[in-house]
Amino acid sequence: MLLSCKDTVLSIEYDEDNNNFQFYQLPVCDDIASFNCCAYVYINDAILFFGGWNGTDVCSKLVYKYSIRESKWMIFKNTLPSALYHRFAILNEEDNIIHIIGGQDDKYTISQNEIKFINQYWIRTLKIKLGWIDDFDQIIIKYIRQNKF
Repeated sequence: MLLSCKDTVLSIEYDEDNNNFQFYQLPVCDDIASFNCCAYVYINDAILFFGGWNGTDVCSKLVYKYSIRESKWMIFKNTLPSALYHRFAILNEEDNIIHIIGGQDDKYTISQNEIKFINQYWIRTLKIKLGWIDDFDQIIIKYIRQNKF
């Protein structure tokens, strides 16, 4: 597990046999040390960091990689499509695809993807609830028919 806050990145391991935690502080690249609220994900012995905010006026769209094996930082030439912070990343291990969800820009507005994600969530939720109510109605009707006579 990883914990990142400002200029500190901790790798946390749990030993189930001995019921204890081990904490390892990882070195932080000077370029990323001033940024927080970035998304990160662990993949193939590396940690990828996406975007971030310096706490005052700068949002980043840069992508950094920290190699755990080599204890080395690198910056990718390609950047994110937009500078956002307060986002999170999820790795789909089956396809090795990283999904970056959420975020605000430097004007404190949420992204179009976030709006789309929220709308899709509520549409799915409403469909589930409506479907369940229809099923419940059918169960009640069957019960009434069986116990009426």
